[in-house]
Amino acid sequence: MTRKQSSLQCSNSNAIRVAIGLLLLALALMPFFAMKHVQFEAHGFHPLNHHPEQPAKTHDVIQPVSCQDILNDPTIYDPNVDLEKDETKRLTITDPQFYISLHSQFFDKMRWVHIMKQGEYYEKGLTQLFHQILSTYDTTQQPLPLVLDIGMNIGWFSLYSRALGHDVAAFEPNPTMFLRVCESLEYNNWNQDNDNSIRLWNYGLGAQAGVLNLTLGKNPGGSSFHEDRLAPKFRKTIPVSVVKLDSIVIQQGWLDRKISLVKVDVEGFENFVFEGGKRLFYNGNVENILMENSINNITTVGQMVDMLYDAGYRVNEIRTINGDPYHEDWWHTFNPILEERHNAKVPAESDQIRFFSKATCNVWWQHKRIRSINQLRKLDKT
Repeated sequence: MTRKQSSLQCSNSNAIRVAIGLLLLALALMPFFAMKHVQFEAHGFHPLNHHPEQPAKTHDVIQPVSCQDILNDPTIYDPNVDLEKDETKRLTITDPQFYISLHSQFFDKMRWVHIMKQGEYYEKGLTQLFHQILSTYDTTQQPLPLVLDIGMNIGWFSLYSRALGHDVAAFEPNPTMFLRVCESLEYNNWNQDNDNSIRLWNYGLGAQAGVLNLTLGKNPGGSSFHEDRLAPKFRKTIPVSVVKLDSIVIQQGWLDRKISLVKVDVEGFENFVFEGGKRLFYNGNVENILMENSINNITTVGQMVDMLYDAGYRVNEIRTINGDPYHEDWWHTFNPILEERHNAKVPAESDQIRFFSKATCNVWWQHKRIRSINQLRKLDKT
C-alpha cells in the first residue's frame, strides 16, 4: 500500500467516524427538537410556551384581584382610556337586567354591536340556558349556590349569574378584562366594599402551575394558549400565571359548597382545566357543567369526555356556539356510547367521539344525581 493510499484510507476512516458521531448526536438531540412541534398533550405539557423556571408555589395563597388595585394600575392596557365611563355603560334587556361596561367599539366591535346596540349578548341561547339552569335554585338561603365562570371575558355570564342570585367566582388570564368587569360591579353596586358576591381571579387554569404565553388576537374573546388558533398578523403574546383549579378550590373550601354551574370557555384548553380540577369534579358537588368544546384531537377529546363520564357527569344537551339546540335528535345516543367506553379496556372510537372532535359546540353536562332527581320530578308531574 502506498503512502498516498494509506493516507486516503485514514482520511476515509476519520470521515466515517465523524459521520457516525454526528448521526448519534442528531439522534440524541432529536427529542428536544421534536418537542418544539408538540402541541398540548393529555396531561398538560406544552413546550412552546410553558416556563418551568417560574412555577407558582402550591403552598402560596392564590389571591383574587382587588378592583381598587386594578382600576388604579397604569400598567394595564385600557382601550377606553380616551372615553367617558358613561359612553360604554349599558343596561341589558335580560331578565333580570343588569349594567355592563363594554370595551370601545374599535377594540371589541362584536360585543359592542350586540350589547350596546341591542342590549343582549350574541350568545342568546347560552344566556337563556343560564336562566334555565340557575333560576331553578333557591337563592334565599345562605350560603348561596356558586357559579364558576372559567374564561370570564368581559363578564357577561358572571354578571348575569349574580343578577340571578348566585355567588360567582370568575377566572380570566387577560388583565384588561378586569377593568371592564370592575366597572360593571360598581354600576350594579356589587363592588367589593359592600358586596363580595363576585370574586375575580386573574389566572389561567391548567393542569399544572406555572407561566404560559397567552396569545391575543383581533377578537378579545378569542385569546388562547394555542397560538395557532389566531391569525398571525394580529397575534400578540403576553405571559400569564396559570394555576390548578383544585388549588383554589381547596384554599376556598369549595369542596363543601353547592356549585350550581361551572362554565368553561377557554379556546381549546378545556382538557387542561378539567385535568387540574379532578378533585373538584370527582367530588360530586358540581351539579352542572357548560363547556365549549373546540378540541379537534380525537384522542384528547375522548380522554376528556371519558374523565367527565367517570366522574359522574352525563351529556344533557348539545348546543351551537351561540347556544341553539344542535343535532337534538342525536343527544340520547351519547351517554350509551360513553358507558360502553367506560366499561371497555380499550375505548373504541365512535361517531359521537368523532363529532366532538370535529364540531365546535357547547355541551351541557349534568351530574347523574341531579339527572335522577329531575327525572323523578318529571314522573311526579305526569
